[in-house]
Amino acid sequence: MLSQQRKLGLALSVGTVISSSVVGGVLLGYLLDHWLMTGPWLTVAGVILGTAGAFVSVYRIIKRLE
Repeated sequence: MLSQQRKLGLALSVGTVISSSVVGGVLLGYLLDHWLMTGPWLTVAGVILGTAGAFVSVYRIIKRLE
């Protein structure tokens, strides 16, 4: 069983996980778009994949809190 401080730390990390996943996906897509000259398509894909990764990470954190 997790202590209250550990649970609080996991809960507070959710914001960092969400923002870093989405920003990382956008940044990677943006850089690939400029390198490959593909327009906004890889940036859009980066947003989608970053958001999906954020949801998976938040789900894992919530499962650890139980």
